[in-house]
Amino acid sequence: MATYGMIEKGTGGTAAAAKTQIGSNLILPAGGPYVIHDVHAIACKVTTVPNEGNGGQLIVDSYSGDISPDPAPGTYPISGSPANVSANDGLACKPVDMWRVNWEASGKAAIQLFYLNILAITTGSSVVAGIIFGDAIPEKRPLVFCDGVYGSFASAAETSIGAITLAEKATRIVGIMAELNHGDAVTIAEPTAGYIRLTSNDVDLNPGMFPCSRGFDAADGTPVGACSIPKSEFIPVDIPVPGGATINVLGTTTVSVTGNADFSVFIAYE
Repeated sequence: MATYGMIEKGTGGTAAAAKTQIGSNLILPAGGPYVIHDVHAIACKVTTVPNEGNGGQLIVDSYSGDISPDPAPGTYPISGSPANVSANDGLACKPVDMWRVNWEASGKAAIQLFYLNILAITTGSSVVAGIIFGDAIPEKRPLVFCDGVYGSFASAAETSIGAITLAEKATRIVGIMAELNHGDAVTIAEPTAGYIRLTSNDVDLNPGMFPCSRGFDAADGTPVGACSIPKSEFIPVDIPVPGGATINVLGTTTVSVTGNADFSVFIAYE
């Protein structure tokens, strides 16, 4: 049994009810069948124009027709930010929306992810969306052992955050949590959202892309006041690993930021 993840990022539309594909088609690895058991998305505002909220729907389409049952209408909610009244409003912190599903997909199945923004908006939202899949649906398990790494960078290019060497007694990874923060100076029109990718020379983790637990809307002025931070949760996974395996953690943000984006990534195992 193993758990995998695939993610795309892109920009949503600007017209009311605009439906925009996020990134390219997701093509599952050869082999299978796979159980797709989670879909997720986050949409962050790029400009906080007063009286413009965002949010809408994640629409999942079985482009190749290789998913059973067909997920259509495949429409899931994406949390939005309310309309603000001042360019100096505090940053809005957005939780990733993750929804448990149960579809069987063949190897090489093609999936399209769309963002439908409910309201008209001056600048399209910055969107990260993806799927989590594997041989079976993983159960939520106790966090027996846990270790983490921290990294801070400004580039939108994939960047190494660090490496975690599991204990020799490790047998499987049971949880992954990626925290994203923006602790440095804020510059206008720079939303902070992203995801991580896991690699290893000791165990096959590819494709191993998982979402960050939150993101932040951009600012249009000097933010005043602190935002509320939603609770973070470990994503349940079931990834067999050899004892002592080293897991490399890489991070990607949707846009480059002037002040660093801050990643804290934790791996729980037993």
